[in-house]
Amino acid sequence: MIANTSRRSFDVIEITNEMPLNRTGGVGTVIDNLISGFAAEGITALWYLTDHGYDDAQIDEILARFPNVAVGPVEALDHFSAPVSHIHSYQQNPALTSYLTGRNSVCTIHSLLALEETSNNVRLGGAVAWQERLIADSACAVVLSRAERANYLALGYERLNPRVRVIHNGVRRPPGFRAPRGKRVLGFCGRLVPRKHPEYVQMMLNETGFEDCRVLIAGRGFSPYARNLIRDHDIDSRVEFLGWCAGERLEAFFDSIDMLAVPSIYEPFGLVAVEAAARGIPVVCTAIDGLTEVLGEHAFYCADTGFAAFRSAMIEWLAAPPDALAARCRDARNRYERRFTDRMMGRRYRRLFSALSR
Repeated sequence: MIANTSRRSFDVIEITNEMPLNRTGGVGTVIDNLISGFAAEGITALWYLTDHGYDDAQIDEILARFPNVAVGPVEALDHFSAPVSHIHSYQQNPALTSYLTGRNSVCTIHSLLALEETSNNVRLGGAVAWQERLIADSACAVVLSRAERANYLALGYERLNPRVRVIHNGVRRPPGFRAPRGKRVLGFCGRLVPRKHPEYVQMMLNETGFEDCRVLIAGRGFSPYARNLIRDHDIDSRVEFLGWCAGERLEAFFDSIDMLAVPSIYEPFGLVAVEAAARGIPVVCTAIDGLTEVLGEHAFYCADTGFAAFRSAMIEWLAAPPDALAARCRDARNRYERRFTDRMMGRRYRRLFSALSR
């Protein structure tokens, strides 16, 4: 085990596979905002990184950049203490199950892997059973939206753990807000997996009214389908894959796009939609799961999850007058300010940790 802290006692131990560096998915983004949200609420956390995929240079950077971080196997967690342990994990590890025995523990379910299987048409091996065991062994399970709680219940997970709490993600206030924007640059941000339909925004480039548009795609896991679409439709010069983005690169992406497309068929929360709303970026998305919870009536919604419905919503966005578009974006920003800041997320977790520690 290596650590950059001399403390041994904390308010909470945050056990994670991913920190806010070279992250592969939304967990690292959540951790990034938990760090600032906890700081604002006066919560002293140990960030314990285990079962990770970082190399030595990246570990050194994580230790240098973030305070109170330790890196090591689950068994070394006994060097630290806290009234509550909070787990963010998709990695199967029997030692973690052993560690949870007899402890106050919260597991945050960033997405239900049983639904990831069906929405992405993949098989995740024992990962679904592992997540179910994690839920059962925790004192409380947290999901990210009321819609995701409904999914939890529909899967029968209440029998695994009836103590399930909804705590929305939150994001820190961005450097600036700009609305209205233009109508030239279409954006997509997220993993390029089937359930997110990254191909839809590219397909718009051959639609009437979008001849002068281009697409920026920020995300990892390049889909062969998406690459083939560029080749087959001769839009190479109008689509740019940026790869994984964070920090200044992510801000440059958000500053460059005029709208964000989120045509997912399953979205537990819609973190990127919140990030867009906070910056004045209009969102075209499916009316599903956490997206409607995050954006309320302030998005351009697709009637269903098919491409024809997405195209209709995109045409609605394209036709929106600048004043109406700016008003919609301001309303979305106000909704973010009221409900989805990093501090609000930190406060909700503080209340949960306090309840579990009594």
